[in-house]
Amino acid sequence: MREKIHAYKEQVDRIPVPTEKLDAIIAQTVQQAAPKRKGLNKRKLVYSTGAAVVALGVLFSSAAVSPAMANLVSKVPLIGSIFATYGDSGLKQASEKGLTTAIGESQDVDGHAITVNEVYYDGTRFTIGYTLETKQAVGEHYLGSSPDLTVNGKAFGYAGSSKHTQITPTLATGIVDIDAINGLPEAFKLGLSFHGEDGKQWSFSLPISSRTDTKRIPIHHQQQAGVIDLTISDITMGPAGLVVGFQAVSEEIGYLSSYLEFKVVDEKGNKLGAYSGGSQGKKSDGKEYLSGTRRFDPVTTDVKELTITPYLSLPAQGGGVEIDDQGEESVVKPAMETMKKLGKDIEFKTFTVTLKK
Repeated sequence: MREKIHAYKEQVDRIPVPTEKLDAIIAQTVQQAAPKRKGLNKRKLVYSTGAAVVALGVLFSSAAVSPAMANLVSKVPLIGSIFATYGDSGLKQASEKGLTTAIGESQDVDGHAITVNEVYYDGTRFTIGYTLETKQAVGEHYLGSSPDLTVNGKAFGYAGSSKHTQITPTLATGIVDIDAINGLPEAFKLGLSFHGEDGKQWSFSLPISSRTDTKRIPIHHQQQAGVIDLTISDITMGPAGLVVGFQAVSEEIGYLSSYLEFKVVDEKGNKLGAYSGGSQGKKSDGKEYLSGTRRFDPVTTDVKELTITPYLSLPAQGGGVEIDDQGEESVVKPAMETMKKLGKDIEFKTFTVTLKK
C-alpha cells in the first residue's frame, strides 16, 4: 500500500489531545508494561506501542463523553473502507472481502486536496471512492456533478450516479458509480477530472484492470408486449452486483422503451435492490432501438433461481435525458398522454432464470 496519509486520517490526527496527561499515562504504562531486563531497543518498542494504544484510548474515551466527537469517530472510515462505510450492499460486500483496489493518489490545488482512495471494477460495476479536504468549508455541492472521464485518452459517454457525504465542514467522502454506455475494455488507462465550483481542477491518470470473478449467464429470453419486442440477453453476477442486459425494439412512440425497468426476486421472495444502469437508443426506419443494462444487489451463494419481471416506469410528467456517444445530453419530452395510453396495452410476463452454480 502506498505511503500516503488519507485526508480523513489527518483529520483525526489533528484532534486536540491533553498531552501532559497523556505523557503521564504513557510513562506509567511503560513502567508497568516494560520487561524487567536491559535492552534499549525493546524498551523503545514498548514505549511506541504503548503510546499508540493510549492515544487510541484517549480518542475513544473522548468520543464516549462527547457526542460531537463520537459522531466524528463513527464516520471516519479506516483506510480503504469508504465503500464499506458509505456504499450499497454490493460495495460493502466487495470491501469486506478485500476485493477493492486501493489507489491512494492525492492532488492538492491551493490547499484543497482530493484523494482517490479505491476502485472496484468488474463485469457488473465500475465505482470510484474518493475524499475531499478543503482549507475552509465549501459546501456539499462544491464539486458539482460527476467528474469528467476518458478511457485511453478518449472521451466516452456514460451514465451513472454520485454520492457525497460531508463528514466535517472541511472533509467529505464521495462515491462515483459509472455505467458505460458502450462497455469498457478489461484493462485501460482512466483519465479522471474533478471540477470545483471556484474553477479548481484535479486530474488523475489511473491504470484500471477488471476483476475476473464474475459469471455471465446467457439467457436470450424473448417476449412481445404491445408494440415492444424485448430480449433479455444475459445476466452477469459478481461479488458487488448483478446486471441484466437487454435489447428492445419498438415502433416510433416517443421513447417509450427507454422507460423499461426490471424487478428481480430470488426463490426466497427477496427483492433485489435496483440501481442505475446505462442504455443507448436510436431511431431507424420508423422504429426505435434500445440496448442497455440494469444493475441490482448481488445474490447470495445459496440462491439458485431468479424471477424477472419487466415493466414500464412512466414518469408522472415531463420527459427524460438522452446521452449520445460523445456524452452529450439532450432533453427528451415525449407526449405523455400518448405514452400513458399506449402503456396501458403493454404488459410483460414474468419469467424464471436458473443460476447454475
